[in-house]
Amino acid sequence: MMQFASTQVFLVRFLPIVLVTAATVWGSYAYTYELCFLSIDNWLQRIVYLTVFYPILILYYVSYMRTIYTKACEPPKQYYLEGTERATFKSVREDERQLQVFLSDIARQRDLTLLVRGFDHGIRFCDKCCCIKPDRSHHCSMCEQCVLKFDHHCPWVNNCVNFGNYKYFILFMGYGFVLCLWVAATTLPTFIQFWQHEYDMNKKLYDGIDSFITRTLRHALAVIFTNGRFPLVFLLFLSCMFALSLSFLFFYHLYLTAKNRTTVESFRAPMIDGKYAKDAFNHGIRANYREIFGSNALYWFLPIHSS
Repeated sequence: MMQFASTQVFLVRFLPIVLVTAATVWGSYAYTYELCFLSIDNWLQRIVYLTVFYPILILYYVSYMRTIYTKACEPPKQYYLEGTERATFKSVREDERQLQVFLSDIARQRDLTLLVRGFDHGIRFCDKCCCIKPDRSHHCSMCEQCVLKFDHHCPWVNNCVNFGNYKYFILFMGYGFVLCLWVAATTLPTFIQFWQHEYDMNKKLYDGIDSFITRTLRHALAVIFTNGRFPLVFLLFLSCMFALSLSFLFFYHLYLTAKNRTTVESFRAPMIDGKYAKDAFNHGIRANYREIFGSNALYWFLPIHSS
């Protein structure tokens, strides 16, 4: 029974990835076949459209896969309690004062740098992982572990956005946004051209029968369904919808990167020296971006590790 339940949870968690992949595969088919080969007669235009489309598509999907399959970064081993330390922890965990003294001794012995404190001004500790939390780390209940520089758990990638995959996550959103803009921009003129041509061909048939609004609606349905333009219409709608939704996330995370904040820190500033310090990790825009993308500009736009 438990195995069946865990299988169900696994399938539900991977459903968003399947939906994104299915939309990507169908969109690639519709763009390549329905638009470039059925709707466009100019070979030069086809080549330009596909030459731009497929490199962006590859970069987008590789970034997406790397965001999914890059394992969430755990705290280093020296932050975990083991052996007799765990036994001591269990004996003092009910007394907050003794617990903080014990954790302070461990941090001093291991030379752990801990700037961020809990909202009770004490050393942050995870009972589930039995570890002292490094700065900017949080426990993810979905991944069931503490995660370094935890931003959020994203259901669309079934993974934590964190220290290890933040660059890939930004590239995934950025390339997805650019891809949707390109698809929408190149699909719209062809669709409008076809729409106008069909409208001119059928205008006499509709004139004098119905009102302008009814005539337009009937013409729209004829263009979409009777003439086989539904894939093109749906592709245009899908690309515009995803471009709009991705734009909000993409530019928001560019802003967070410029400030060197995580999503968690943007809503709840870290506590340092007894004060809320929203800009505690802000080193300036250039240094903040280099922390994520690295100093070599050749690797900034590639889904490879460069930080």
